[in-house]
Amino acid sequence: MLTLDFYKEKEGLVNFYPLTMKREWMENTDGKHAYRCFPVSSANLVGWTFSFPEDITFIWDGISDTFSDHIKIIKGHKFVNLNRANATISFDTNLYLKTNNDISIMIMPVPNQFIEGTNCFTTIINPSILKAPIPAAWRITLANKEITIPANTPIASIIPISLKGLQDVSVNLYDAQFGQDHYKFLQDYGMASQEKTMIDKWTNFYRDGIDHEGNKLGDHEVKTLKLSFNDYTKDSNG
Repeated sequence: MLTLDFYKEKEGLVNFYPLTMKREWMENTDGKHAYRCFPVSSANLVGWTFSFPEDITFIWDGISDTFSDHIKIIKGHKFVNLNRANATISFDTNLYLKTNNDISIMIMPVPNQFIEGTNCFTTIINPSILKAPIPAAWRITLANKEITIPANTPIASIIPISLKGLQDVSVNLYDAQFGQDHYKFLQDYGMASQEKTMIDKWTNFYRDGIDHEGNKLGDHEVKTLKLSFNDYTKDSNG
């Protein structure tokens, strides 16, 4: 089992926890319909994250150059580092990672979280080399409009990966002719799904790993993802 030890330098400034399935835009869909999409809901849970207890509000003047004075922080100054350029802001995570394992850490946008005018950079770091806090930065894409990151909004998804493992993956591409039976299957599958949707029912075909006739198609590697998390900090409620 892989173990990652994170250390929080400053109490009260950052919250660290596994991602949850909840997304604001999904909450606002009719009957919370978006949560019925198993691939999306599963992706929402991938990674650990951090957030801040107060709103962060800023505005960018639209100029992207090597100077750092084109972004004005309106709220949340203590959480943001403006010593950057090219319309970017970074966050003071105050989170350090120590591990003896031969792994890398991917820091990427929170899956299926959308905040207008910004996007989190995707980066890969090696914990054995990085002695500074875990980095996280966002690129601003909307000029001359105040942008707010609400309190307790996840900033980035933190995922351990094996770059060596990826290099060991062999991908092959072949020509194929699937035939009429395959396309008839897809047509029937689609029609069965549409019929259920039109009467406000859920197919659960993909979720249950079956086709429209109830035949088993396969098994999910993990159907319910539960990420381990132990809080040993002094301010832990546990």
